[in-house]
Amino acid sequence: MMLTHRTRWLDLLAALVLAALIFTLWPGLDLWFTSLFYAPGAGFPLARIAALEAARNVVWDLSIALWLLSVIGLALALFGRQLAGVGARVWGFVFSLYLLGPGLLVNGLLKQHWGRARPADVTEFGGALNFTPALIPSDQCSSNCSFVSGEGSAAVVLGIALLTLRPALAGRLPGWALRPWGAAAVLLPVAALLQRIATGRHFLSDSVFAALFMCLLALILAALIRLRDAPRS
Repeated sequence: MMLTHRTRWLDLLAALVLAALIFTLWPGLDLWFTSLFYAPGAGFPLARIAALEAARNVVWDLSIALWLLSVIGLALALFGRQLAGVGARVWGFVFSLYLLGPGLLVNGLLKQHWGRARPADVTEFGGALNFTPALIPSDQCSSNCSFVSGEGSAAVVLGIALLTLRPALAGRLPGWALRPWGAAAVLLPVAALLQRIATGRHFLSDSVFAALFMCLLALILAALIRLRDAPRS
């Protein structure tokens, strides 16, 4: 078990370093990837497809619903009861991950102070603002900026939460239901991140770092929970 945790840390740190190197050495990768979804004179055509917008709202609503469930689960735990057979430790992890990740780190800190303009607002894609690399703070946006993706972060936390809840629900759900549950935990975040890129709302790096930051925060929270629950000599 310790080896597994250590491997996860090493893999994630390696991914962070690799992503930082790639988007620092080749910042144009963001522009190239966004250009795949941009049509000169027409903007981002996929942004006008109602089905994609509806799917985006579904993922967002699922994230809100799961966070609210974590609040209810924690409240019931105060009275010694469980929601869906899930204990306070798991609901506390889900609640904290949403609060500290999409809530505090992303929307409270990065998106308000990093200053990176969104793809649809930069000159390369019909806007009036300057493109800036992902890891360089800028003054091109005053609030609700591009780095990192807020909805993408929430979708990644949704996926992490679904995977975290899966073992607790294994005895309550039939086996056939667990397979799509696991698939949804992976596909929903990927689809949400791609939708934000394809509609000109975020760059590729905004989505990559949103996912990596949320995974890092999840590992930190899990480590703190294990440390708290560890027997004291």
